[in-house]
Amino acid sequence: MNRWSSVWDMKVNTVSQSAVLQIGDNVMIQPVTKVLAVQRELPEFEGKEGNLADFDIYSREIPLPPIDNDPVQTSFDQSGSRIHVGCVYVLGVTAASVLQVGGNQRIKAESRILHIRHFFTEPASKTSPAATSSSQQSPLNRQ
Repeated sequence: MNRWSSVWDMKVNTVSQSAVLQIGDNVMIQPVTKVLAVQRELPEFEGKEGNLADFDIYSREIPLPPIDNDPVQTSFDQSGSRIHVGCVYVLGVTAASVLQVGGNQRIKAESRILHIRHFFTEPASKTSPAATSSSQQSPLNRQ
């Protein structure tokens, strides 16, 4: 993988939370993001709410999709030793994602995000019944 990667114009607004922006070849990229977001109607925090070990979502094994050995039709023109890209415009690269111009042998990305909302009164519009039920069973609700 000894090639030049060139980009004429690239505009990326945000790269955050273990995201990777790579121009050039690489062997392995392994970004990991683990986020616990707690929103409370009354912002009272004790300072011990951020222990990720209290939530099994951060330690569960992530099931990998089966490898599909169906043939894929591809076409390559490798007459030169360059990868040239014209213009790339990206709003955001976040949460263990990868934007790469170049070759890579392996990418193993992991993003685990848990949002918990605590309300004393019923929210005006419920978007998901799981949002309130998960907060009721959360270790953050202990008193």
